[in-house]
Amino acid sequence: MLLSVKTIFLAAILLYFIAAIVSLALIRQNKLCNIISNLICITASIFGILASISKLVSETEHIEISKFYLGIPFISIQLKLDNLSAFFMLSLSILVLCVSIYSIGYISKYIGKRNVGLFYFLYSTFILSMIFVITAGNAVFFLIAWEAMSLLSYFLVVYESEHEENQKAGTLYIIMTHLGTGFLWVGFMLMYSYTKSFDMFGSSTNIPGIGKNVMFIMFLIGFATKAGAIPLHIWLPYAHPAAPSNVSALMSGIMIKTAIYGLIRFVLSYLGIQHTWWGVLILCIGIISAVLGVAYALMEHNIKRLLAYHSVENIGIILIGLGVCFIAFAQNNVFIGVLALTASLFHTLNHTLFKGGLFLGAGSIQYATGTKDIEKLGGLIKAMPVTAIFVLCFSLAISAIVPFNGFISEWLTYQSLFATILSGKAGINIISILAVAALGIAGALAAACFVKFFGISFLGLPRSEHAKGIKEVPVVMNVGLGILAALCFLIGIFPLGVLKLIDKVGIDLVNSSIFEQLHGGVLIAYYSLGLDLSGNQISPVEILIAIIGVILAALLIIRIIGGKYIERTYGTWDCGFEAIDERMQYSATGFSKPIKIVFKILFRPSRKTQVTGDSLYHPESIEYTISSESLIEKYFYEPVYMRIRAFSRRTKFIVQTGSIHNYLLYIFVTILVLMAYNRFV
Repeated sequence: MLLSVKTIFLAAILLYFIAAIVSLALIRQNKLCNIISNLICITASIFGILASISKLVSETEHIEISKFYLGIPFISIQLKLDNLSAFFMLSLSILVLCVSIYSIGYISKYIGKRNVGLFYFLYSTFILSMIFVITAGNAVFFLIAWEAMSLLSYFLVVYESEHEENQKAGTLYIIMTHLGTGFLWVGFMLMYSYTKSFDMFGSSTNIPGIGKNVMFIMFLIGFATKAGAIPLHIWLPYAHPAAPSNVSALMSGIMIKTAIYGLIRFVLSYLGIQHTWWGVLILCIGIISAVLGVAYALMEHNIKRLLAYHSVENIGIILIGLGVCFIAFAQNNVFIGVLALTASLFHTLNHTLFKGGLFLGAGSIQYATGTKDIEKLGGLIKAMPVTAIFVLCFSLAISAIVPFNGFISEWLTYQSLFATILSGKAGINIISILAVAALGIAGALAAACFVKFFGISFLGLPRSEHAKGIKEVPVVMNVGLGILAALCFLIGIFPLGVLKLIDKVGIDLVNSSIFEQLHGGVLIAYYSLGLDLSGNQISPVEILIAIIGVILAALLIIRIIGGKYIERTYGTWDCGFEAIDERMQYSATGFSKPIKIVFKILFRPSRKTQVTGDSLYHPESIEYTISSESLIEKYFYEPVYMRIRAFSRRTKFIVQTGSIHNYLLYIFVTILVLMAYNRFV
């Protein structure tokens, strides 16, 4: 088993390398490059899925894939595959499989217009960098892979660089990601200063309590920046819409989850949970991210910005589960800790599937219509019925509607929160109750948001020329969407298989199985696929059968009571209009207006009316615009930016003198300071 898993995993890595090389070799043959590169990535992703599942079902602790010393101090290419790495590798490989199938059709629109070979070189190496991040066994190599992942994703974000907003989005993204990397460097330097080792699988017993606290803060800031948790999310709503949709699917579906991997690996596994306040802090960040993320998503009319804010929301849900996990382990409550960890990892996988699918669906809409503006769409279900069905499935999944997968992980998160509410712990109880309320609010707003998205985009009449005369996207694009939609549905019906795989992660990390501790009184238990559990039980299969039965019974009753259907055609009272047209439909702005009024303190809405014509009472046209502002950007980032800019202008005359003598003096003084530090510290 060891040899087979190692061989399959190395084959996957080799294939991604081959895909990158082939992309450069076929750089002048765009059509052939589009097909060959994607076929190689598809094959590599299948190997990745096989290797991951093989590792998760095996009994080995971890498999050392490779270890090469480069002759440079502290740097070695060390790859290890344990159950945590295998789980994230599984999520990545499933998404890459579907995105690569989808890309065969999607990237065809760039052929002859852009350098497709360069795109696939960046695409393949970007996937490789994420694999190295989640399998690195050495902290220095982890940071090298992390930096490569950031740089490669930056170039993919600015792929359509002729658009100024894409350049600005890329600049903001690279600044924020390097800011987060800086905090990670500090954390790893502290790690080495105490242990004299960069081994991620080593012991942290030599690190004192204050050192662990500082390292926790460094890791939290560094990884929360990549995850897009509020208030470090500022790059995410700009970068995701700028990138091609297949890249957005990878960035939102799996790249930001590498931060969740980092928190689990370096905080839970390496440092060990030392204090309850670690979990409380993560839980609070999760609550804020979940509520504000979905609230701002509801105000967006750009599909990809809307989905980007939902990534913030779902990262918040994952962090809520992770926060409960850390609180429980700090209080030595292993069962609740493993339950919350299971919920967090389950939602990580689920979000990979439905958010990846939603970004691919947004790409299909843009491919067919040429726009991402919801207000310019409408009636797409008639021209794009297959895409509409798949997007509806993803919308139901992200809204946690039964019987899709989003419900399972959110329900488990609720259960972990309910289990945390114990007598004698008032502070934790209050925070847990607030988290339950936050999840409820986020769920309700998410459902409203996707009713708006799907209803305004796919139903009704076309609102502009963009939505008229369109046709369904290529079949291969819908194949990629269909696989993800099928997985969202099947996992919602049969969640136990995934739960068993995630349970392997818990056993590996904390030597505890959630299934071994389930007993009477537990509020959630799935007994499909032959598992016999006592206590209150919920079977998704029975729920599905009950729903279908109710629908069929209702249709039968309507048929019996209504008798034979007779079609009647006649004119209705239409208030003087000859016919209903697209201007009389509900708009996305109108749909979200009540929410904007209720939460006006959060959105700070402003209105602008512009009238053209000679007379106020008989205008030629009236343009009414409503806009909202981001409180975090306006009252946090903008003041910080202005102060840094002012400071830079004042000090540049001292630092940037233009004199080589001064520059040499700066270098000399710096060397003296470093030598003194090395001598006396």
